[in-house]
Amino acid sequence: MTMELNLHGEARAVDTIAALEQALIDARALAQCELWLTMADDAEQGPALCMLRNGGNAWLMYLSGQDDLGYHSLGDEEEAGECSYLLSNGQVDMYPEAWCVDAELCQQAFIAFFKTGGARPAAIVWQAD
Repeated sequence: MTMELNLHGEARAVDTIAALEQALIDARALAQCELWLTMADDAEQGPALCMLRNGGNAWLMYLSGQDDLGYHSLGDEEEAGECSYLLSNGQVDMYPEAWCVDAELCQQAFIAFFKTGGARPAAIVWQAD
Protein backbone atom coordinates (compact mmCIF):
# COMPACT_ATOMS: atom_id res chain seq x y z
CA MET A 1 0.00 0.00 0.00
CA THR A 2 1.19 3.51 -0.75
CA MET A 3 0.21 6.59 1.21
CA GLU A 4 1.17 10.20 0.74
CA LEU A 5 3.19 11.83 3.49
CA ASN A 6 3.47 15.59 3.60
CA LEU A 7 6.11 16.96 5.97
CA HIS A 8 5.78 20.71 6.37
CA GLY A 9 4.73 21.17 2.74
CA GLU A 10 7.01 18.59 1.13
CA ALA A 11 5.10 15.58 -0.21
CA ARG A 12 6.50 12.10 -0.72
CA ALA A 13 5.09 8.65 -1.24
CA VAL A 14 5.59 6.09 1.51
CA ASP A 15 5.01 2.45 0.75
CA THR A 16 6.81 0.70 3.62
CA ILE A 17 7.06 1.00 7.38
CA ALA A 18 10.78 1.73 6.93
CA ALA A 19 10.00 4.71 4.66
CA LEU A 20 7.45 6.00 7.17
CA GLU A 21 9.89 5.59 10.06
CA GLN A 22 12.51 7.59 8.13
CA ALA A 23 9.99 10.37 7.55
CA LEU A 24 9.19 10.39 11.28
CA ILE A 25 12.93 10.73 12.03
CA ASP A 26 13.05 13.68 9.61
CA ALA A 27 10.06 15.24 11.40
CA ARG A 28 11.76 14.88 14.81
CA ALA A 29 14.71 16.90 13.48
CA LEU A 30 12.48 19.97 13.01
CA ALA A 31 11.73 22.28 15.93
CA GLN A 32 8.14 22.62 14.66
CA CYS A 33 6.30 20.70 12.01
CA GLU A 34 3.03 19.92 10.30
CA LEU A 35 2.91 16.28 9.24
CA TRP A 36 0.11 14.65 7.22
CA LEU A 37 -0.32 11.01 6.19
CA THR A 38 -3.15 10.41 3.75
CA MET A 39 -4.67 7.67 1.65
CA ALA A 40 -5.53 10.23 -1.05
CA ASP A 41 -3.79 13.23 -2.61
CA ASP A 42 -6.32 15.52 -0.93
CA ALA A 43 -6.39 15.18 2.87
CA GLU A 44 -10.06 16.24 2.94
CA GLN A 45 -10.95 13.12 0.97
CA GLY A 46 -9.71 11.08 3.96
CA PRO A 47 -8.73 9.13 5.73
CA ALA A 48 -5.95 11.39 6.94
CA LEU A 49 -3.85 11.78 10.07
CA CYS A 50 -2.14 15.06 10.94
CA MET A 51 0.34 15.94 13.67
CA LEU A 52 1.22 19.47 14.67
CA ARG A 53 4.30 19.69 16.86
CA ASN A 54 6.11 22.54 18.58
CA GLY A 55 9.03 21.24 20.60
CA GLY A 56 7.62 18.82 23.17
CA ASN A 57 4.00 19.73 22.45
CA ALA A 58 2.21 17.65 19.83
CA TRP A 59 -1.38 16.84 18.98
CA LEU A 60 -3.16 14.81 16.32
CA MET A 61 -6.13 15.33 14.04
CA TYR A 62 -7.91 12.47 12.28
CA LEU A 63 -10.19 12.94 9.29
CA SER A 64 -12.16 9.92 8.13
CA GLY A 65 -13.59 11.46 4.97
CA GLN A 66 -14.78 14.59 3.27
CA ASP A 67 -18.23 14.80 4.89
CA ASP A 68 -17.47 12.92 8.11
CA LEU A 69 -16.61 14.26 11.53
CA GLY A 70 -13.04 15.05 12.36
CA TYR A 71 -11.37 14.16 15.64
CA HIS A 72 -8.51 15.61 17.66
CA SER A 73 -6.34 13.96 20.28
CA LEU A 74 -7.09 14.54 23.92
CA GLY A 75 -4.32 14.58 26.50
CA ASP A 76 -4.63 15.95 30.01
CA GLU A 77 -8.02 17.66 30.12
CA GLU A 78 -6.88 19.60 33.21
CA GLU A 79 -4.01 21.22 31.30
CA ALA A 80 -4.62 24.93 30.90
CA GLY A 81 -3.21 27.21 28.26
CA GLU A 82 -2.51 27.11 24.58
CA CYS A 83 0.48 26.38 22.40
CA SER A 84 1.37 27.91 19.03
CA TYR A 85 2.02 25.78 15.97
CA LEU A 86 3.69 26.84 12.73
CA LEU A 87 1.78 25.51 9.72
CA SER A 88 3.44 24.69 6.42
CA ASN A 89 1.90 27.79 4.81
CA GLY A 90 3.59 30.05 7.38
CA GLN A 91 0.44 30.63 9.43
CA VAL A 92 0.70 30.29 13.21
CA ASP A 93 -2.31 28.71 14.96
CA MET A 94 -3.03 28.30 18.66
CA TYR A 95 -4.52 25.11 20.10
CA PRO A 96 -5.28 23.99 23.66
CA GLU A 97 -2.49 22.24 25.54
CA ALA A 98 -5.17 19.81 26.74
CA TRP A 99 -5.06 18.31 23.22
CA CYS A 100 -1.34 17.48 23.51
CA VAL A 101 -0.14 13.91 23.74
CA ASP A 102 3.38 12.52 23.93
CA ALA A 103 5.25 13.00 20.63
CA GLU A 104 6.36 9.35 20.69
CA LEU A 105 2.72 8.26 21.00
CA CYS A 106 1.92 10.46 17.99
CA GLN A 107 4.59 8.70 15.97
CA GLN A 108 3.25 5.29 17.00
CA ALA A 109 -0.19 6.47 15.86
CA PHE A 110 1.22 7.19 12.39
CA ILE A 111 2.60 3.66 12.16
CA ALA A 112 -0.76 2.21 13.30
CA PHE A 113 -2.60 4.39 10.74
CA PHE A 114 -0.33 3.03 7.99
CA LYS A 115 -0.58 -0.61 9.11
CA THR A 116 -4.40 -0.50 9.30
CA GLY A 117 -4.88 1.25 5.97
CA GLY A 118 -6.17 4.49 7.47
CA ALA A 119 -8.12 3.45 10.58
CA ARG A 120 -8.24 5.87 13.51
CA PRO A 121 -5.39 4.80 15.85
CA ALA A 122 -6.82 3.11 18.94
CA ALA A 123 -3.99 4.09 21.31
CA ILE A 124 -5.06 7.76 21.20
CA VAL A 125 -7.94 9.23 23.19
CA TRP A 126 -10.03 11.07 20.58
CA GLN A 127 -12.62 13.82 20.85
CA ALA A 128 -15.01 14.62 18.01
CA ASP A 129 -14.73 18.14 16.59
